[in-house]
Amino acid sequence: MRKLIFIIIILAIGLGIAGFWYWQRNPYSKEILKLEILGPTEAKISEEVEYTVKYKNNGNVRLEEPRLIFEFPEHTLLEEGFVRRREIGPEELGDIYPGEEKTFKFRGRLFGKEGDLKTVKAWLNYRPKNLQARYESSTTFTTKIRILPITFNFDLPSRIEAGRNFGVSLNYYSSLDYPLSDLAIRVEYPDGFEFIKSTPSGPDKTEWEISLLNKAEGGRIEILGKLSGELGEYKIFKAQLGIWIEGEFVLLKEVTRGLEITEPRLSIFQTINGQTNYIASPGDLLHYEIYFRNIGE
Repeated sequence: MRKLIFIIIILAIGLGIAGFWYWQRNPYSKEILKLEILGPTEAKISEEVEYTVKYKNNGNVRLEEPRLIFEFPEHTLLEEGFVRRREIGPEELGDIYPGEEKTFKFRGRLFGKEGDLKTVKAWLNYRPKNLQARYESSTTFTTKIRILPITFNFDLPSRIEAGRNFGVSLNYYSSLDYPLSDLAIRVEYPDGFEFIKSTPSGPDKTEWEISLLNKAEGGRIEILGKLSGELGEYKIFKAQLGIWIEGEFVLLKEVTRGLEITEPRLSIFQTINGQTNYIASPGDLLHYEIYFRNIGE
């Protein structure tokens, strides 16, 4: 009998503890608040895109003191400049009542290399009524940068003779509806390349600035130089088109082109008045002679 009473007492204590725990536990789940982002899956570079943040309270508890944070990916241009985070506080949001649904829109222009994936993020934190704990729901959305409507290519021979001057051209042309500013072109030369001059000239031998590029506008950079190397050796030229954003060079397009060093086939030189380095004086009569010879097979 005593044993039965003891068992009953133990069961009562256990049930009491379980009931107290159930009464004390927080019945609220953050899954009750549905948060999502709607937007384009693809976008052209610099195109203004719009993201819609949508939330709905699917529970029966009022959500108080909400705060919505929206974050753009790196290198997004907004009307007020390059600002990544936007925050909307309780003053504008107000309490979120059961069944209530709201949307907020965010616009910006995405910059990056074609094929890049740009991810926006949103957080909504709040406090359910009669609870001290704060909860947070979050979500993301990804947009892919489509093919960049800017032509950017090399124009250079496929074969050159070692030690002979030759030209390298970089051509660019924009079909974008939006003007681009603060652009730059960078060139990486292969080993053995000797830079002679360029048109236009740049701040150094490897970089040129483009202050503004409107739709249906373009240009050309012409570089004169010469290469040294072994017969049959391949040399690779690389160029990048990018935009300066907050002091950072953001790559937009990249091109590479190779050429082969071949044996010389033609020798050509000239003399002036019988000298190869004649220095003329005013009034001198100049006699030019040009010599050429086939030295190939």
